[in-house]
Amino acid sequence: MEKKNNDKEKLKALRQERAAYIENAREKIKTNNKLFKKIKAQIKDQAMTIPQIALEIKEPASKVLVYVSGLKKFGMAVEKEKDGDYYKYQLSSTD
Repeated sequence: MEKKNNDKEKLKALRQERAAYIENAREKIKTNNKLFKKIKAQIKDQAMTIPQIALEIKEPASKVLVYVSGLKKFGMAVEKEKDGDYYKYQLSSTD
């Protein structure tokens, strides 16, 4: 019984010690999810280039490229026709 209480105390101390790290991770996840949501809303009904998406959501194109690449990698977005030097991206019909 004493060992069980000791383990609980250790876990409680560890949670308190790591609370700042956990909260920071939660905030990053929330930020990422919001950005994915903004991008998906932009390319839901029409295909857009990376610079067009970046301009609409007011984020750097380099950041948008990373997120759109992730959407493409997991089949949530598809590459459409080329517009000048840039491909257009749109949500896939399965998403």
